[in-house]
Amino acid sequence: MTKNERFKKALDWLYSEGLVVDQQELSLKTGINEATISRILNNKVRQPSPETIRKLVSRFRDIDPAFLRGESESVTVQQPPSVQQSQTYIDPSSEHNAAISAYVQLANRLTDDLNRKEQEMADRLADKDSRINDLLAHLREKEDHIATLQGRIADLERQNASLRSLDPTTYPFPIGAAENRTPKNVSP
Repeated sequence: MTKNERFKKALDWLYSEGLVVDQQELSLKTGINEATISRILNNKVRQPSPETIRKLVSRFRDIDPAFLRGESESVTVQQPPSVQQSQTYIDPSSEHNAAISAYVQLANRLTDDLNRKEQEMADRLADKDSRINDLLAHLREKEDHIATLQGRIADLERQNASLRSLDPTTYPFPIGAAENRTPKNVSP
């Protein structure tokens, strides 16, 4: 088994124990760069550096450094039964404090999520209001343009009507009707 595979197996153990949920959390808890973790898991490096191994085992003391170096076959440190029994007992006050701490952390995270969502909604509402105001201004411009065009149409219709009145074909009397009359001879 290569050292990269051993690192993957240790990471799988951390996942199965619920000590980390993803590479990002592992990076935050250990100080190992996410890119380094990804490169190890994808076999982009030959083996994890001693510094990376040291960071991992200093944060998660149950992981056996000898396993990561290829010197042991057990992912976790084998502890004597008396040590394991003493670790299984949890003081009730510590358990309550841990529960309160977990509750406070969860409440803080949820409050932060809520604040972030409220800010996001406020930003979206501001964007929506800005868009509505832009559209209303554009609508007013269009209405003003329509009113201008309607006024121009009315002017053109009046001009057209006056031009039609000058057209001899639309004159109500026959052309030359006044010329056929003989004037009365009225002398003073």
